Amino acid sequence: MSDGQAGWMALDAAVAMARSELSAAAPDSVTGVESEGCLARVVTSSLTDNFLRHQLTAGGLTRSVPTMGGPNPDYLLCSAPIDPARRYRLEGRLRDSERVAVGLYSIGVGGALLAAGQASFEPAQLGPDGRFVLDLVAGAKGNGRLPIQPDCRVLLVRTLHRSPEGRPVSLTLTGGAGHSDHGLQAGGSAGALEQAAQRTLRTVRQYIEWARLISTTPNRFAPSHPSIAEAARGDADTEYFFGYYELGEGEWLEALAPSGLAGYWSLHAYSHWLEALPGAGVHDLSAATDPDGRIRIRIGPAVPPDLPNRVDTLGRRRGVLIFRAIGAPGLGVPGTVLRSSVSANSGRRYETS
Repeated sequence: MSDGQAGWMALDAAVAMARSELSAAAPDSVTGVESEGCLARVVTSSLTDNFLRHQLTAGGLTRSVPTMGGPNPDYLLCSAPIDPARRYRLEGRLRDSERVAVGLYSIGVGGALLAAGQASFEPAQLGPDGRFVLDLVAGAKGNGRLPIQPDCRVLLVRTLHRSPEGRPVSLTLTGGAGHSDHGLQAGGSAGALEQAAQRTLRTVRQYIEWARLISTTPNRFAPSHPSIAEAARGDADTEYFFGYYELGEGEWLEALAPSGLAGYWSLHAYSHWLEALPGAGVHDLSAATDPDGRIRIRIGPAVPPDLPNRVDTLGRRRGVLIFRAIGAPGLGVPGTVLRSSVSANSGRRYETS
């Protein structure tokens, strides 16, 4: 057997195992069918990282395809591998983007990214031209510098950009060793395929576990479960609340945004497997306020069309919800009420804020 055959066999085995585990974990047949597309995207992302990464890299940073569980659709993501022994400089210009968060991460058990340092840039702290510079080096201190810890392996940049016609941030990272296609290196294909196999199975198992934990309290929000918070808290300035919608015929979920919000916040709906649903979200720039000064968000496939702040789940009656708010520590948990088309004025209240 050649090394190439061994790599393909490893990937085939990982896909078969992932399909079996997804099928066993699916709460119903519809969600089980949906897992096939989820798995296909995970495999595609895993192969892209090892065989096409160099094609997605510009200015020292690689555009990240948002397939990790519960990605924020309001963010543009890019990343780079980090060598703690090297010195790096990140230069950027905010342009029409709202915020840039730069994070350094170590790699934990199961491939989880664990925060090892962060810096952020917003218009209020920058000059009129929106330019910024960040030096990354071991032992760094002072403004404009971010220390690289010995176990740091990944740089991830999250850009908040919600202007469809606006110019996104420009970024350049210097100091790295560059990117290459593992599959074009002599003897590299087999190893790259085996890595893709491992990542595929690891990612699918993460989705399964996160969905299991979040779905234990349907139709309500709660602070992040510790095991999710450790792996999913990418931005130290962001508060996260996870919820799950599980709706019957004609039902929708009404969420009450916490009081005291200022600046960016959002609520997005996902499939059961934590994949973002196109257009299924509301944020501080798009939400309408009710006459009593509160913001109520209606979630599901059966929300009456005359109600504001509708989050259409594209026919799905179950899935994950993520509420995020930047720079708002100590928020109350978003409240929820289960509504029905039989009566929009009454419902089962699950939690108040």
